[in-house]
Amino acid sequence: MKVYDDRPAKFFLYPAILFMVFGMTVGAFIAFNTFVFPDYFSGEYVHFGKVRPIHVGSVTLLWLLSADLGLILYFIPRLCGISLWNPTLALFAGGLWWMTLLIGNLSYPWGTNFGWEYAELPVWVGWLPIKVLFTISWAILVLVFFMTIAKRRFEKLYVSQWYVMGTLIWTTFTVLVGFFGINWLPPGISRVNASWFYVHNLVGLVFTPMGLASAYYFLPKLTGVPIYSHRLSMVGFWSIAFIYAWIGTHHMIHGPISQWLQTTSIIFSIWLFIPVWTVVYNLFATLQQNWGLYLQSAAVRFLMMGNIFYLITCIQGPLQSLRNVNEITSKTDWIIGHSHVALYATFTFFAIAGIYQAVPAMEKKPLWSHAWADWHFSLNLWGSVLFLFSLWVGGFLQGLQWANWADGTTYAEYHANLTRVSFLDTVADMRIWWILRGIGGVIILVGNLLFVVNIFNTILLKPEEKHSYETA
Repeated sequence: MKVYDDRPAKFFLYPAILFMVFGMTVGAFIAFNTFVFPDYFSGEYVHFGKVRPIHVGSVTLLWLLSADLGLILYFIPRLCGISLWNPTLALFAGGLWWMTLLIGNLSYPWGTNFGWEYAELPVWVGWLPIKVLFTISWAILVLVFFMTIAKRRFEKLYVSQWYVMGTLIWTTFTVLVGFFGINWLPPGISRVNASWFYVHNLVGLVFTPMGLASAYYFLPKLTGVPIYSHRLSMVGFWSIAFIYAWIGTHHMIHGPISQWLQTTSIIFSIWLFIPVWTVVYNLFATLQQNWGLYLQSAAVRFLMMGNIFYLITCIQGPLQSLRNVNEITSKTDWIIGHSHVALYATFTFFAIAGIYQAVPAMEKKPLWSHAWADWHFSLNLWGSVLFLFSLWVGGFLQGLQWANWADGTTYAEYHANLTRVSFLDTVADMRIWWILRGIGGVIILVGNLLFVVNIFNTILLKPEEKHSYETA
């Protein structure tokens, strides 16, 4: 049996699991301290503007991106049939990775924030060039992955390898634009456009291909069933490659940007249905003869519910890009719900499913508690439903209130509308929805605490009895 060096995978994966809980704890704090009991805890270092970047950086970079890389470090050698090329170099990149992200993310309360959404990582913290060092660590990982694939023992490439190679290229370009290129553009709308290119492609060309690479690898491993259609999966891959880079501007519909560019982003947003349906159908069709496994495995449930949430988020995205829908949803809490159904309910669910398969395989032990895994899934599902629907319903009602300001044909009628329902009234009306969002977030957090205990007990404790588990 082939023996793989899983030290780099563990080095990325295990800390990431802890940072997931840290980032979500900060998020729960924000949900209550900002929206339910505003500034109950107040002070220079705990207000929304300084704490929110910590939450965003923790859940996107310290958790999800790091976990996805850990999973890729786990399955790429297995798909290639060889050990990871130069694991020592990968460990060095990991050390640089964690140093820069920890220092950068925890420095935000002291005003180091770069200032662009999802690209808050500072250029400098003291004498450390944080963004440059982070980029170097990424470049080293790109080299390690491509060299491993180049030296593979199996000639044919599986779809997960295609998605990994794609995301290595796309992430590099996206990071260069969002971290550095944005400063080379003229100030004003050009930089805003570049920012939305970065933000949307962080989801579409970074987390999407990483998440789908994991889903396409782990679903067959968890079920023992080959993927339904490799050809269909490749249609999804190439359509994502062609479509996704063009749609970031749909965040600026009705904004001060060229109409032709807005229309282009709308057209490509509608075309997004092509890769989405290929993925959703392919994953469901893979399990169609084995739905009993859904009830038997929490990991399979996470994967398939993530697939459903992927469908939901990718129905919302194209529809939100339509000008008449965008008039209602844009800038409301609906958008907050939309971002969370993508990054949490879809791609975090995929990552969790992968961890449930990878950790017992790397540790050569059974999962510590399948019952806790079942509770983890249930709490995550129902917490996510409460969290997301409160933001969607509340945000849509919020947008309808704002849209009513535009009723009328004269300035006097517009002013009368503003007098009847002020902006502060629309904020006050959101409180019940924010309370429900906070409760849903706490339920999710409790579930993920069970997940952390379960995984680290699997790692640290000796198994009480022998179980079967996947070894590759």
